[in-house]
Amino acid sequence: MGSAILSAPSNQRIPFFASLRSRITFAYAGVLALLLIVFVGVIYGGARNVLLASAADRVRQVSQDIQRELVALNASNPFGAVPVRTALANQDFLNGFSGSGLFIEAYNQFGKPIGKSANLGTRDIPTNGVRLNQPRIFSEGENWGLATLGSGRLLVNRVTLQPGGQVEATVYVAESLETTDAILQRFRGFLVLGLLVALGFIALASISLARAALGPIDQIARAAQEISGEDLGKRLNWTGRADEIGALAKRFDEMLARLESAFARERRFVADASHELKTPLTVINANAQMLERWGARNPEIMAEALRTIETESATMARVINAMLTLAKTDDPRALALESVDFGRVVHEVGAALQPAAKAKGLTLLVDVDDDLGAYVHGEPGLLRQLVTNLTENAIKFTQAGTVTLSLRSGDGVVELRVQDTGSGIPTEALPHIFERFYRADPARSRNVEGTGLGLAVVNNIVRVHGGRIGVASEPGIGTTFTVDLPLERPSQPSPKAA
Repeated sequence: MGSAILSAPSNQRIPFFASLRSRITFAYAGVLALLLIVFVGVIYGGARNVLLASAADRVRQVSQDIQRELVALNASNPFGAVPVRTALANQDFLNGFSGSGLFIEAYNQFGKPIGKSANLGTRDIPTNGVRLNQPRIFSEGENWGLATLGSGRLLVNRVTLQPGGQVEATVYVAESLETTDAILQRFRGFLVLGLLVALGFIALASISLARAALGPIDQIARAAQEISGEDLGKRLNWTGRADEIGALAKRFDEMLARLESAFARERRFVADASHELKTPLTVINANAQMLERWGARNPEIMAEALRTIETESATMARVINAMLTLAKTDDPRALALESVDFGRVVHEVGAALQPAAKAKGLTLLVDVDDDLGAYVHGEPGLLRQLVTNLTENAIKFTQAGTVTLSLRSGDGVVELRVQDTGSGIPTEALPHIFERFYRADPARSRNVEGTGLGLAVVNNIVRVHGGRIGVASEPGIGTTFTVDLPLERPSQPSPKAA
């Protein structure tokens, strides 16, 4: 199944807008473009306000000059406001303040025109369309507005004259914004062109950044596509990258190494299991044929064949049960854990295996303090199988002497020791004894009943319970297995067995 998954083809193209690369590109480009547009808008608005403020300064200066001149005329004449309207009706007076692009027009207190500068000709400053106090760059209370004269815009300032406390005349001073608008238009064109060029560079930079960021991921994807269950030797072997992509590549290679090792173990396990089951199946088949041919005529042949079939069936059952236990302990999440009195488990296993030990002329000792209270958080059946497998293994390989089960607790762990006076394990075999189907002495093992899975099962049980297992052995003297499991003391210990 794993091989089929790894070797499945992956040639489908990812839709453009579903691609992570396109989304990163649009995100980079969108954020940078938005910031650039805002920046350009601020620059343009600032330039516009500077130019308007410059024009307003000229208009304000002329308005103030007119007011000062009229105040001086009014103060020097005893007839009050007459010289003000007379002066404003004098085109020469107004021409003295007007100039190129600067227009002046005066109205009396009834809103009737009384005079204007000569450069207006037959035109009038459009006072009805003036929106006063529109540009925000002007001070509060000033009467400013924008109007259109011909094809150009005007910046208009309205000055109300009331020398005697009453409105006597109103003067409109207007500055043509034709030059200002032309400058702003050229500046706007320059900004738009610069913005388009900058957006092009942003798009290219975003594509390059996305490609640089995600290109290595494409390489990893291609490497993954080349991997199959038959060939897991593919590696990226990237060096010199200390960033997240380099870390991902390193983890990818490590994952491949673990997969390769796991697949190798799986193949070896299947091959070994097939080999272990093939022999008893062949024997059972041969004896079944013998029964079919001669069983009815020869009771001795029938009895011998049935005993052989029973023995080989039991061997197959042990192999299958061990394999099921290994599969069960490969997924700790499937285990139902509870508080287990480990001392009681050791007592019960010792009592159950006493007949087997006596049948071989061995002494089986159980050294467990009744008041030890060694509770372990685990699966009761697996913990019992742990003790059983180690004890049966000790009995199996001990020809004379003693097998001792002892239990001690301390430093947060409970320690199980299974010690025998058997033949021991060769030093070169010790690193391999927990491997599945491993036999330290295959020639000798053929005479000893077993599956080669017992210690592998023990190792898995210890691992899923968070413990450690160790072994010390000396050929001709004996072997000692030591298992440390995390100790748990429940608030209300279970009652001990009688």
